[in-house]
Amino acid sequence: MRGLSWLPATSVLGVGLSPVSPADTFYPPTLNSTAYISNSSIGTYGGTYEAARNGPAGGTPYGIYSYCSMPHPRSPEYELPEALTNGSADAKLVYLEYLQRHERRSPYNILPGGENQAYHCDDVRPYLYAGPNSANGIQPMPMYAQTYQDTSNPFSPGVNDGYQHGKDLWRVYGDKLGLIPATPNKRVWFRSSNSPLTQASAGAVLRGMWPDYEGALPLHQMVSSVDTVDSGYPCSAVDSTLLSLKSTTQWKEHLNVTEGLRSKLSAILGANATSWQSTFDHFSDNFQARLCNGYKLPCSISNSSACVTMQMAEEVFRAGDWEWNYYWRTNPDVVKYIQVVEGLFIGEIISRLQAVQDGSPSVDYSHIFIHDGDIGPILGSLGIEALRWPGMAANIAFEVWEMKAEQHDGSLFARVLYSGHPVRSIHGPLDWIPLSKLIDIMSPYVPGDIISLCG
Repeated sequence: MRGLSWLPATSVLGVGLSPVSPADTFYPPTLNSTAYISNSSIGTYGGTYEAARNGPAGGTPYGIYSYCSMPHPRSPEYELPEALTNGSADAKLVYLEYLQRHERRSPYNILPGGENQAYHCDDVRPYLYAGPNSANGIQPMPMYAQTYQDTSNPFSPGVNDGYQHGKDLWRVYGDKLGLIPATPNKRVWFRSSNSPLTQASAGAVLRGMWPDYEGALPLHQMVSSVDTVDSGYPCSAVDSTLLSLKSTTQWKEHLNVTEGLRSKLSAILGANATSWQSTFDHFSDNFQARLCNGYKLPCSISNSSACVTMQMAEEVFRAGDWEWNYYWRTNPDVVKYIQVVEGLFIGEIISRLQAVQDGSPSVDYSHIFIHDGDIGPILGSLGIEALRWPGMAANIAFEVWEMKAEQHDGSLFARVLYSGHPVRSIHGPLDWIPLSKLIDIMSPYVPGDIISLCG
């Protein structure tokens, strides 16, 4: 957002180098090169991976790339599109498509050599129960899963930003812009993947949006075997395309550049399996989760003095950024890869935008809770200039604005925000473009025949 303050140069690239704005931290200029990975002076390029163990996370200043809790539109920083502030247009917001990653900070990948710190995740209540689809039916006793460990068990266990997120969205799109209603109605629509992670995030965000609402809301999900998000539907072309793009000279070069780092991590953590050594997904996930929950970076189980350093972790994070940028922006088969992974869902987004274009939308506000593996290809379809790993609660807001009839006969324009900032795209900034152009930008990533493409 243009109104945010500038970061000091030393927080990004070192003394004497040019400062960057919070929005700039999303767009490292050398991300397309493996030099981005190996250059230790880059650090985290102005971003942050740390947060308190309890309580909401947020980078300082607000708006920087903050993996633990990505920024989102919020009232103090939100600015209207420049076309409205400079007087060249007069329009009102008529549609919002909001996509966000879940806000979980716990790890998927436990170190194969063992964790030297146990995760304690007993301060949340994951509710899982069913009730009748009738107000007159007998409702069940609310039950939640409570983790515990018996002292006789020799094994160590594996392992609320959402409420504030919802409050902030209401203040921008409800209170300030008047699109989100004061109470839920038939013009709002919610969806999640089948994962409890996204469903739990939805419950927190929507409670923040409507803190006094006492009813229940439908959170739509597709059948998991054909879900168009979170790699739901079967498609052999996903694996074959991924195998192909990991056979390129670019991919092999990034593995060569990081060979020394991977060797060190393997020796410290016992992480020599292919799943840990062939990409930086596992290392990144494990280190991110530790730092985002206030834990230290891991040490060897057998030698407490052999520990992962912050410099090592920063290189891991840069390698993770490079991989995500390669997957969804720079690999030689990127259009096909996006088509097979996310093409059907992108088509759904386009269909809702097209309905607005045609004057027949069924809703005014759609909010969908998904995963980083969905956010990445959608940003790729928008032609984002550079793509760092989408952090927790990473979000994309598709705003559609209608011009006042006396100016342009109701013409529709779009703005796309990524974590609160207008997307910088190879097509130009997505701050104020005809809605039809946005649809044209994304349309090539929708497969004509997904059944044939998937084989």
